[in-house]
Amino acid sequence: MKVELAPAFVLHQRPYRENSAMLDVFSEQFGRVSIVARGLNQKRGNKAGLLQLYQPLLLSWFGHGDLYTLTAVEALSARYILQANAALCGLYINELIVRLLGAHVAEPDVFIAYQQALLGLHQRENTEIILRLFEKKLLGHLGYGLVLNSEYENGQLIEDQRQYYYQADVGLMHWREGVRLPMISGRSLRHLINETDFDQQSLQEIKRVMRTVIYFYLGGKPLQSRQLFIDLQQYASNN
Repeated sequence: MKVELAPAFVLHQRPYRENSAMLDVFSEQFGRVSIVARGLNQKRGNKAGLLQLYQPLLLSWFGHGDLYTLTAVEALSARYILQANAALCGLYINELIVRLLGAHVAEPDVFIAYQQALLGLHQRENTEIILRLFEKKLLGHLGYGLVLNSEYENGQLIEDQRQYYYQADVGLMHWREGVRLPMISGRSLRHLINETDFDQQSLQEIKRVMRTVIYFYLGGKPLQSRQLFIDLQQYASNN
């Protein structure tokens, strides 16, 4: 396969042999692909300066199977600058895509949602809202969409004052004693459905629910970006 100047982002990179790097790339037309960038330290044709996180790119590559070779890279537009907490949020979003998105599956709607999330983080908007909406869109586009407006068992529409919980492999259930999954009010569910009117309480409840749902679809394996955030919080509190 030979691809010419496809819109894409680098999600992650790691050293690969001498003067090369292995890239996890998210392409609008080709989904998530693994690409080797060779000769990054050579003076002529240096690509390393462009292969940064959150940089909109045009990439060319060729090869067969699951691993390709980068042949050209151009900047598509200015890089999104993510600072402080926003940078950690960007790492979290990147890791979600790497872990949940299947290889070589085009997901143009997820690509758009990713760009929207980066723009919001770049503009220093509310990071909690950005993350919750991206999580919702990602799960929906991957076929794990959350049915939030009615109870699974009886189809009864949610009520703002009632309490619920969400079981990832089943659906929305009315809260009862003994349930170990986080509780969420109908009011908070409505905020998530309408994607508006968020406040501190609803964001906290939504965060706890989304965390358990994503943990389920990750197969119970922890996210490195989340642990990094926890470690930095602990460091800040001790200094």
